Amino acid sequence: MHTKLVKKRLEYLYNNKDEFFDNHDDELVDDWREASAGDWVLTDDGQVCKILHRGVFSTGKEYVRTVLGSYPVRNSIQITGDLAEDVYRFTKYVKCRKHRIDEEKVNNREIVFAKYVANGMPPEQAYIRLFKTNDPKYSKSASTALLQTKRITKLISEETKKLLGEVGIDEEYLLSRTKDIIDNYDARDSDKLRALEMMMKIAGMFPNDKKTESLTVFQGFTREQLQQLDKSDVKAIGHAEKNITQ
Repeated sequence: MHTKLVKKRLEYLYNNKDEFFDNHDDELVDDWREASAGDWVLTDDGQVCKILHRGVFSTGKEYVRTVLGSYPVRNSIQITGDLAEDVYRFTKYVKCRKHRIDEEKVNNREIVFAKYVANGMPPEQAYIRLFKTNDPKYSKSASTALLQTKRITKLISEETKKLLGEVGIDEEYLLSRTKDIIDNYDARDSDKLRALEMMMKIAGMFPNDKKTESLTVFQGFTREQLQQLDKSDVKAIGHAEKNITQ
């Protein structure tokens, strides 16, 4: 929990829903764009704060004021980050996305975002579902930016390893299957080996001169199907790759 003095009144910022409900019995509005002045709202990075003021620009467009700063009420705008030095300034919202890209700590929505992506949901669809925006163009660029952050790639990698483990795919199994492929001289070995290379990258096992984080989610596999890989239809339903500077 964090506090800030605004007009000689102490205002609160809670780290998450649980912390908020430990201190309040008030209703919580999930979408701050629909809230009125005085309402407690869920921010786009999973924090909780109050709408201190809701006003209207001379153009007729609305804005809200919070302890995180002032923001135009638009689907493409997100309320995120830390306590604002000046709650009346509108410049902070331009920096919100960069703030989240550079942030190392994950929030609740990002954890769920990683789970959705690891389970095969398109990143832009997962973003729209979790971050309260209906703008496809914005959700695509914002989700792509999230996938390029270390904290999100780590979350997706961990979740993917859990999913692979549930169908019996582990490091020992991948090494064993790779040896089987190397010892097999059939014509389709190159195709099968390419699929296994991707799975080895997921487990962080595949050696490469240039270190690469690679996340691939496979659909419809059991251990038996993988053992019959030459007869299976391998379908990668999600893949993201990022080069890492040494």
